Amino acid sequence: MKIHIMIAILCGLLIVVSGCGTAQKDTLRFGIIAPSINHLPLSYAQTSGDSLNIARFSSGWEVQEALIAGKIDAAIMPFSYAWNAASKGYPIRIVSFLEHESDGIVAQPEIQKIHDLHNAKIGVLKASTVELLMDDLAQTYGLEYHAVYFRTPNDLVSALHTRDVDAIVAYVPVIQKISENYQVLHWFGESHPEHPCCDLVVNKKNMSPAKISELRKLIARIHGALPHIATREEKLVSATQSMYQLSLEQTEEALANTFYTTGLDPAGKAMERRLIEIAVQKGYQGTMIKDEDIYWELP
Repeated sequence: MKIHIMIAILCGLLIVVSGCGTAQKDTLRFGIIAPSINHLPLSYAQTSGDSLNIARFSSGWEVQEALIAGKIDAAIMPFSYAWNAASKGYPIRIVSFLEHESDGIVAQPEIQKIHDLHNAKIGVLKASTVELLMDDLAQTYGLEYHAVYFRTPNDLVSALHTRDVDAIVAYVPVIQKISENYQVLHWFGESHPEHPCCDLVVNKKNMSPAKISELRKLIARIHGALPHIATREEKLVSATQSMYQLSLEQTEEALANTFYTTGLDPAGKAMERRLIEIAVQKGYQGTMIKDEDIYWELP
């Protein structure tokens, strides 16, 4: 009788432990890049839903590595890193566009126009969207420039401060934090308003039905937050100021140079493919891949 009772207790414990393990396994682990404004809709959406298991990173490379390793299941990250991983056979897929227009060129005060960048040293994050946008702009204007590579936005800013570079390609809100002392030379959204910067990306292998369901609900909440961001509601502006430590003027400029969408529209796909062709030319990616190998409509 005692043996039967012990077996029953052990079975009960196993069920509880197994259940806890399943619950943990099916909890969506989400990654964001902390200095970027790309996760603003996510932060806003969090006020109207369950809290997420969020990991913060300082660069796109770090997010990519964590996503490939399965340390996180989904992330908001530059599309170039997603394409790079997918082209190498990793199960990394873009499920939605999100942030647009937030990239620009910040230069030393004496540099007044784009043509002044000819033969200049320009700091970029290697193989990132900002480097690909800079290359595309250089081709358009017939510029030659010397790329100086960095791994994080903080490294870019430091190099600008020490004059190791003549300009950097950065994004909101990093640009706002330094624009008082430097020249904001160009916003890429002026010429390419359709260009996605950061997308919602997943490790498809990790996406269980429970995680897919959780992600769909999260995307719905993000989508619901977009009109509030577009109209720049007072509480949103205040929250953005606090979150990114900006002045009111800096916050309004940051929001004016950023917009968000969800979904996978044809114009966004075409722009990504155009820039990834530059990545292939530079040797960052072996070959172009098909849409089905990079985009994934959630089931």
